[in-house]
Amino acid sequence: MKTPKEIISSSLSYRLSFWVVLIAAAIFLAAFSLMFAETRELVREEAWEKATKTLDGTVLYIDNTLHKVEVASDNMVRVIEQHLDEPDRMFDLSRQVLKNNPELTGCSISFEPFYFKEKGRYFSAYSYNGGDSIQTEQEGTDNYQYHCMDWYLIPKLLNRPYWIEPFQEDAMEGIIVKEIFSSYSRPIHNRRGDVVGTFSVDICLDWFSETVSKAKPYPNSYSILLGKGGTYLVHPDTTKLFYETIFTSTLEHADSAQTALGQAMLAGETGHKVMMIGGEPNHVFFKPFKNTGWSVAIICPESDIYASYYQLRTAVQWIGGIGLLLMLVFCFVVIRNRLRPLRQLAKVTQQIARGEFANDIPDSRRSDEIGQLQHSFKTMQQSLGRYVQEVRHETEVQEQQNRELQATYQQVKEEEHVKDAVLHRMSDKMAAPVKDITAIAKIICEQHQQMADDVITAQVNRLLEHTTDVTSLLDKLLDAAQKEGSRREEQIKPDEPYE
Repeated sequence: MKTPKEIISSSLSYRLSFWVVLIAAAIFLAAFSLMFAETRELVREEAWEKATKTLDGTVLYIDNTLHKVEVASDNMVRVIEQHLDEPDRMFDLSRQVLKNNPELTGCSISFEPFYFKEKGRYFSAYSYNGGDSIQTEQEGTDNYQYHCMDWYLIPKLLNRPYWIEPFQEDAMEGIIVKEIFSSYSRPIHNRRGDVVGTFSVDICLDWFSETVSKAKPYPNSYSILLGKGGTYLVHPDTTKLFYETIFTSTLEHADSAQTALGQAMLAGETGHKVMMIGGEPNHVFFKPFKNTGWSVAIICPESDIYASYYQLRTAVQWIGGIGLLLMLVFCFVVIRNRLRPLRQLAKVTQQIARGEFANDIPDSRRSDEIGQLQHSFKTMQQSLGRYVQEVRHETEVQEQQNRELQATYQQVKEEEHVKDAVLHRMSDKMAAPVKDITAIAKIICEQHQQMADDVITAQVNRLLEHTTDVTSLLDKLLDAAQKEGSRREEQIKPDEPYE
């Protein structure tokens, strides 16, 4: 079974499709990378703007509310200072403040010990808005000495308005209030400018918590509110409220990012920081309130900020992957169809390599390069077929002549063998006469003086007889050689000229 690499390398359609898709994928990757980078930056800027607007809106809403409280308090203090000789009216003024400002929970108009001698040591007109009704009482006893409370003592000592850190009253008699408050207190002066008491309004911390918690630009984002000393006034983990500061966790495990965030918030700075919370990067946007010295922060997990970006990226990746796969299939089908004439040419080429020239190349009727190649290849096949036929014919003629030459060569060889045998036989026949001729000639030469004439005559006659025999044999040999030469000339002479 072929591997994917072998399949791709063995098919031009696969290779072309693969390279087309690979180039397209590289282009898409570059384009998408640029798009994702720009999109991520836009998402980051949008998240920054969204969180900043949410934070600004929350701070502005609370600042406006607190400013409204401050203005109402300042106006009421002026009214109180004009009626310092009417202690009973203070109860009406206290109730009036709560009626005109429903966001307020309590209001105290408190005076110095024995300021109204007829009222005794303590005199504080306190009203409480329980939601359904407003309750009013004179507070202050030996068990609840309001002169020592921060909301009374701090503005008196500073001689200026002051926002008190959230607190919970511990009064055990009178109107029992269990909520946690933050108070805006300012001193009350007599005509000589001496501090004779304080005016204080209370805002329930639940209002701050509800308002701050609504600042939720993303599903998993949350808000925190820090007091002047870094104490958590609002936090999703209620166990941290009033018992921990933003620096508490850094005492056991140093966290420079959280420490820097706490210092920046306590310094009244506005800004943005990225820090790890729970092993995940979070973007923290923080801003202070104008008058309270508190600072609020919105914590947005990065996964929430880039959730839409991640969804878009995943969708684009799926669409891109499926698109490239479809492109690969489409390119393969189209290219394979367009390259069909080449596959036919390759098949015919293999047949030609096996010596088969009868199969005709189909005409695709195309006018492009492949059509021209197909037409040229068809012309080449026809020319090559004719040439091969001519070569085969010439080869057959050559083979026939070679067979004839071989037969002639065998015949000549046999005739040479016969001729050698004849010559050998004739040589054997001539050997005895020649030997006798030699012997007789030697005898005559050596003994002719001692020999009689009749003996010489007899020897000469013998010599002549042997000479005649040898001559006769030589004539027969020459006659046979002449006949053989004529016969060979007849055989070598071709019947038809060969080109």
